[in-house]
Amino acid sequence: MTEEISGYKAVKRLAVERPDWLPIVQECLNLSKEIKGDFAGTWVFKRVQKKGLRFSNLRLLVSFGILRKEGTSRAGRRAYYSMVNLEGVEQALNELTK
Repeated sequence: MTEEISGYKAVKRLAVERPDWLPIVQECLNLSKEIKGDFAGTWVFKRVQKKGLRFSNLRLLVSFGILRKEGTSRAGRRAYYSMVNLEGVEQALNELTK
C-alpha cells in the first residue's frame, strides 16, 4: 500500500515542482503498460522527441520515486527502468489531466 501512495504522491509533487516533466511521465507509463515490463530510457526519449520534448536522462524521475533503474546494457550505455507503482502514477496523471 505504501508504494501505491508514494507513486501517486510522487507524481503530484512532480506536478508542482517540475510540471514540464508530466508528458515524459505519461510516455513512461504508456511504454510500461505496452511492454508490461522494463523499458529503455532511449525508447522514451524517441517518443517524446517526436512531440518536441527533450530530456537528458530519467534520473529526475528516479529521484522523485516514480521510476526505478533496473540496470544497463549495451556496454553500459542503455539504462532500463520500471514504474515503481503503475496504478498510483496512472491515477495521479488522470487527476492532473482532467
